[in-house]
Amino acid sequence: MKEKDVIKRLEEAKLEGIETPESMKHIKKTLMAAAYAKREKKDNIFFKLAPTVAFVFAAAVMTYFVVDNMNDGAKFNKRGGYWSTYTDAPEGGTSRVWPPAEEFVMSQPGYGDTGYAVRITGTSGTALGLNYNYLGVVVRFDEKSQCPKCQGSDIKKYSGIRFKVKGNITSGRLFFILPYESGECIPDRMTCKSLTGYADYEKDITADVTPEWTTVMINFRLDMKQPFWAAKDAVVSMDKVLESVHLFKWQYKNGNGRPIDLWIDDVELY
Repeated sequence: MKEKDVIKRLEEAKLEGIETPESMKHIKKTLMAAAYAKREKKDNIFFKLAPTVAFVFAAAVMTYFVVDNMNDGAKFNKRGGYWSTYTDAPEGGTSRVWPPAEEFVMSQPGYGDTGYAVRITGTSGTALGLNYNYLGVVVRFDEKSQCPKCQGSDIKKYSGIRFKVKGNITSGRLFFILPYESGECIPDRMTCKSLTGYADYEKDITADVTPEWTTVMINFRLDMKQPFWAAKDAVVSMDKVLESVHLFKWQYKNGNGRPIDLWIDDVELY
């Protein structure tokens, strides 16, 4: 069984109490018993099962921190961090996005045809030339991470982030980005100052966006990197970034006049 199939089955099972010590012990005991029962077979299936057993058990004991599950339909998560859209308009771009930043709303239904999810639609502009047009959506980690406080949170104990996504992209690329911001607020834009000149760690997730919901899992340290054009003084270690996280960003780049329809749900750290 492939790891992606194991993940799918675990999600579909929706096991209650999966993170409790009792259930962890029960899962481990059951899986190992099944493996040992096959140990004497001539094809030595125990050793073939061992990697899968280890992976399933690791997945079972993994703990998650919910950034936002969108269940309440509010644009704020439980710590006061808010969702907002943005475009290249401050640089003179012509990209358009819905919902507008100041009137952000959740959409229905969310993953599993229940509740709410983030949905943005928009069209990439062309005014800034090839490779410079963009639009996207962000979620602030908590209330203190936004202007005027611009205070980051230390999340380096987590390995990465996972979320549900679906949509339609006909051109351009979609990136998940982990910005690195300072404690300085830029009042006219109500954003915190970038410490990298926006040369932030990113991961191309274009191929993960399909008409059906899929789960994206990104390991911060293994899957993300700064762009090649990052200035020397903007290069920073991932651990340094993770010590002061303000927000998470999804950005549609280089669409060159083409539309995007993007849904996001169940954002969690793992």
